[in-house]
Amino acid sequence: MDATLIPDLGVMSRIDGLLASVGPVAGLKVVDIGCGEGHVARAFAEQGATVIGYDPFIPPTDWIEAGDGKFRLAHGTADAIPEPDASADLVLFVFSLHHVPQHQLAGAMKEAKRLLKPDGKLCIAEPIAEGPNQYVMEVYHDETEVRRVADEAMAAFAAPIFGSQKVIHYRERRVFPDFDAFSAVAIAGTRFNDYKVEDVLSPLVRRRFDEMYNICGGNFDQPIRLNIFA
Repeated sequence: MDATLIPDLGVMSRIDGLLASVGPVAGLKVVDIGCGEGHVARAFAEQGATVIGYDPFIPPTDWIEAGDGKFRLAHGTADAIPEPDASADLVLFVFSLHHVPQHQLAGAMKEAKRLLKPDGKLCIAEPIAEGPNQYVMEVYHDETEVRRVADEAMAAFAAPIFGSQKVIHYRERRVFPDFDAFSAVAIAGTRFNDYKVEDVLSPLVRRRFDEMYNICGGNFDQPIRLNIFA
């Protein structure tokens, strides 16, 4: 399989980095796997795509108009998406592949391939376990191992069934003026993760935040790697 590495895109929002990497999405059918509350689905719909987001933990919705496109959310697991063969132009995993249970990862990559049209693309965006945000977060929610497993799954199960791969890096801007702002974002994540509010508010997390704040001035940018398979 051919692999292409392009230069770092620099600092961008998560959505802007995705759109810069996959190109125009107007008129495309997009399947967003592990969609959460639908932020990416809505953003792509606003650019003119028709998006169906699947997640096992969110309530389904009807079609929602957004910008020049539309989206809806539905129940589904990564290895069993109820969509026809060769029906999608783009399949997304945005910060979600490392949440797929390990025993489902091979099936998830095969399912993405099944969903895609012959000229379709699979885009997997994963946070890299490094930087100031990781240093603070690992105290209460260390995803280093599950992200490593997700990386290995791409190499083992996606690369062999796609013809090419492009790897793109950028950094998602995350600025926190104080610990309260950081902890509010972290606490919101307890809805979908296995840590608790008291874990976020522990003295060690606060000390690490203050340490990084003094070094980075509130800039906790998150490194992201995109793997685009075609």
